[in-house]
Amino acid sequence: MSNKVSIYDIAKSINVSPASVSYVINGVNKVSQKTKEKILKAIDELGYVPDHNARTLSTGKSHLIGLFLPLYDAYVAFLQNPFYVEFIGGLEMGIAGEDYDIVIGCRKNQDNFKDWARSRCLDAVVMLGSYPENIYDDIKQLNIPVVLTDIYEDYASEFHNIRIDDVKGEYLATKHLIANGHKDIGFVGSADSLVDQQRFEGYKKALKEAQIPFDQEKFFNSYATFDDGYNIADKIMEKNNVTAVACSADIIAIGIMKRYIEKGKKLPKDLSIVGFDDIKDSNYVYPGLTTIKQDIGLKGKMAAQMLIEDLKKKNNTYGLITLKPELIIRDSVYKK
Repeated sequence: MSNKVSIYDIAKSINVSPASVSYVINGVNKVSQKTKEKILKAIDELGYVPDHNARTLSTGKSHLIGLFLPLYDAYVAFLQNPFYVEFIGGLEMGIAGEDYDIVIGCRKNQDNFKDWARSRCLDAVVMLGSYPENIYDDIKQLNIPVVLTDIYEDYASEFHNIRIDDVKGEYLATKHLIANGHKDIGFVGSADSLVDQQRFEGYKKALKEAQIPFDQEKFFNSYATFDDGYNIADKIMEKNNVTAVACSADIIAIGIMKRYIEKGKKLPKDLSIVGFDDIKDSNYVYPGLTTIKQDIGLKGKMAAQMLIEDLKKKNNTYGLITLKPELIIRDSVYKK
């Protein structure tokens, strides 16, 4: 007998057919309860471990869920923004006990997205962030359950979609700064991101409500990375009249804080900051970062649970879930 136990070894050891063993392993109700118990006992005693590839071939199911990220280098992104790690943690919570594993792909695969998904026999896919329209056409052709997260494109409306009320979130952040006496408030986010565009609208809404004129020079273009936040800080400092900033991501805010401290500035007196996300690090930095909580883990967990439900019921109905943002007040806002 080889070191790796096969279904043939199990069948031979208890004098049943390999087909019977296969039925039990794959949950097919075609053997008697007595035979099933006999097979399960042999599996345990011989230490049989199912072959994943063989299982996929026999059942047509891989028990793999793909997570597709809008990134070219996932490793760097995970280091630069804990948001992704927390989202994956939520996905893992959502599939706990469901006999599924997660496979990660990223934007470098987008030209051959269908090949990536089919070559791994994915049972379902979670898409995080925005993609070109052709990607959604590819997804439809896969004919598998799909959940989108943080998507605003009209052409993606045929799928499950989970996002937070981004406009309201940044509105709450900016309103908090205004309530603390700030009028010269900047916005830090990416002009290329549809999510950040929504948050920018929330920022402008709060200014308009308070009758504070919007100044385009107080828009600071930054991607959601620590390095971008760190580098944009010098430009904010050049604007001597900016007393506060609303950031589209916590990791940007943390980068800004790092640079300000290096330059001998005092936070929050020299700059009040509100982030967005409530990543774990926002509670560890000093001063503690006031931010908008969007419960990243819950978003990932809900995405996984929606897929599991679809996989079990084969009920691919479309729907949008919008989570409510919450202002988390810590110590990064100075009351003027």
